Amino acid sequence: MCAMLLSMTVWIVWSSREVRLREAKATTENMARTLAAQAYMELEIADVMLDDIVEQIRHDGNMDASGERLQSRLEQLPRNIAEITGVFIFDRQGEWLASSSGAGRDGNNSDRDYFTYHKTHAQPGSHIGAPVLSKSSGQWVLPVSRRVASADGSFAGVVLVTLGLASFERIYDSLNLGKLGTAFFALDDGTLIYRRPFQAELIGMDISSGAILRAYRETGPVGTAMMTAKVDETERLYSYRHLQRFPVIVAAGLSKEDIFAEWRWLSTQIVLASLAAGAALIYLFRKVMRQIAVRDRIEASLRQASTQLQRANADLAARASQDGLTGLANRRCFDETLAHELNRAQRSGHAVSLIMLDVDFFKKFNDQYGHVAGDACLQAVAGAVARSVGRAEDLAARYGGEEFAVIMPGTGAAGARDVAEAIRAAVEALQLPHAASANGVVTVSLGAATLRPGQERRTDSSELIREADALLYQSKNSGRNRVSTEAPAA
Repeated sequence: MCAMLLSMTVWIVWSSREVRLREAKATTENMARTLAAQAYMELEIADVMLDDIVEQIRHDGNMDASGERLQSRLEQLPRNIAEITGVFIFDRQGEWLASSSGAGRDGNNSDRDYFTYHKTHAQPGSHIGAPVLSKSSGQWVLPVSRRVASADGSFAGVVLVTLGLASFERIYDSLNLGKLGTAFFALDDGTLIYRRPFQAELIGMDISSGAILRAYRETGPVGTAMMTAKVDETERLYSYRHLQRFPVIVAAGLSKEDIFAEWRWLSTQIVLASLAAGAALIYLFRKVMRQIAVRDRIEASLRQASTQLQRANADLAARASQDGLTGLANRRCFDETLAHELNRAQRSGHAVSLIMLDVDFFKKFNDQYGHVAGDACLQAVAGAVARSVGRAEDLAARYGGEEFAVIMPGTGAAGARDVAEAIRAAVEALQLPHAASANGVVTVSLGAATLRPGQERRTDSSELIREADALLYQSKNSGRNRVSTEAPAA
């Protein structure tokens, strides 16, 4: 028995750990996918713009002429595209020919790495350099540039587009990374472009020997693994993605500590409970061995424990199908019940009705009275709904947010309308103050749809839900605090 208890405890603890790890893996993969999409979009904008400007210069055949012609156009670009902080054209000596800042031609950027790169590399594509402090704005920017070639192929200059790191900061700050999580954006040669939490001294840092870049080189452009960061030596579950067409890799990681914090606490409780149960079993076994005469009393105790376990299991089953705030059935129970009743109705030919209802102006109620009052309002409305549904076979459920639903097997359209009207009246009778409502009190709008015997349509739950929901919004659009039903069958 003790061995079985130990095995079960180990299995439960390990299984819950695997579940938590899978959830964290899905979270980091989704975050990496989001970061990759944002980075690709911004780099694609810069790439297209560079291609357009270089093509214009090639068409003009003269860098100076192109600079004059493009100056006014360049000044408009950053205003139209928020991600771009500047666009510049430099001649072969690095002198400014044109810029979106409208500055004069007294600047020289021949000392920049991107300028040196294009001077020594004849590749026509865009080059993404390490972040730099902009000479024109003083802000951190990501330089994306292209080489301009003369008719004979020799180096004629550089076109530069700068992307502000602030545009990356906004989306990185929106990620829920926990206390020790991180996300970063780097070139695939290991040059760090941006990292959250942000530290200016880390910009441009070489992380090519770090675990993520090694994993990318060894396993491919997309991956997820538990790794230790080079920057802060913290172990995290990382998901990374390499962008198509651009030499860029993004990654998001949740710390192992954050991922398993709650699991450790729960596992400790489970282990302690198992140890206590194991100790009790050992004690009972030794007591039985010493005192066979008390066997009947022990058996009675075991039967009582079994009954308590059954009650606990029944209570757990009830909780699994119950909404924690309102006490009504939850969405999962609603979906299963509706599908079951529709299948039964198809076989038996009985009608099934569905009422969908929504608290009117609930967002305004929350804004004015606060979320605690909002929860109390939902509980009161749920109570009115439950009291208005009289039959045991009917199911009242919280559909989501401030929306509720009632499933009524064997009930036609007329009966559904009566119940819906009873619910509407019961909620209004609560007289819950609602200053943002034209009625001055909390009200609900309802829609009732019915699947009648012999109907070929609405054979699955989604169709019936859509019709009830459409009728609900018909009530809202007609002034709220009312019931809408479908036209009666001919």
